[in-house]
Amino acid sequence: MDGILNINKPFGITSFDVVAKVRRIYSQKRVGHGGTLDPYATGVIPVFLGRSTRLIEYLSSVSKTYLAEIELGVETDSYDSEGEITFRKTCDYVTREMIYKTLMDFQGEIIQIPPMYSAVKHRGMRLYNLARQGIEVERIPRVATIYGIELLNYTSPVLRVRIECGHGTYIRSLAFDLGRKLGCGAYLKSLVREAYGQFNLANSLDFADLEAAKCDVKLAGILLPLETAIGHLPRVSLDEENITRLVNGLEITLDRIDKPEAVAVYNAENSFVAIIQPETDGTWHPAKVFIRQSPKPDAN
Repeated sequence: MDGILNINKPFGITSFDVVAKVRRIYSQKRVGHGGTLDPYATGVIPVFLGRSTRLIEYLSSVSKTYLAEIELGVETDSYDSEGEITFRKTCDYVTREMIYKTLMDFQGEIIQIPPMYSAVKHRGMRLYNLARQGIEVERIPRVATIYGIELLNYTSPVLRVRIECGHGTYIRSLAFDLGRKLGCGAYLKSLVREAYGQFNLANSLDFADLEAAKCDVKLAGILLPLETAIGHLPRVSLDEENITRLVNGLEITLDRIDKPEAVAVYNAENSFVAIIQPETDGTWHPAKVFIRQSPKPDAN
């Protein structure tokens, strides 16, 4: 089966565990996920089955929205609730106004240092493996983008914020850096991913939903179509001749002034057909094709 599941990941399991459960329920090997969530985090994780796994790479350009609880006055070695406490300080002096002003410093492009408890590699080893051995190494700073950050509530010592951010943002690092700027330390107490591109929590499924669908022989019916993952891409509708060229691996020309990195192609029946990418000579080549090959046309 080909399609996508918008899963609400429960607390305490890894993203790999989610994939393993879906593989078992669907009896299908070709399954992947579209964005890692730490075990303590919950919320949206798109899971791709069959041919839809070829679209995972295109999610890197979409934004994610998180609901985060951050506790002031405490730091941990993992920057989250799973780590050991390394620092305590009173935060009685911190006001809502101070928090609001400090959060504004995190708008736009920011520089983050990945936590030691992360999957980033250092000389071929995952940082979290080094951290578990008590080894701390220098990490290369990274640029992250915060599109919006909203203070929802503050009841000392815990504040709740909603964050819309780009790919590769560490909310744990943001919590840690916020605590340092306020002078009292902080850690990420809880995290919920509310949205990932077009996937949102309101329309998500849990594993009970999948098990019920399995019992009712409706597993295929709850899969989202492939194009759900690429709704953010510019799109173009092509005639049968150009569709046939793409299906057979041939380049096409488009009357476009802009040159986005990828364009979603639909046929006259509004069915998703392919992803195309631009060449330096002005033509477009098929990067991913999702319909069957037809007889090869005359290249002339």
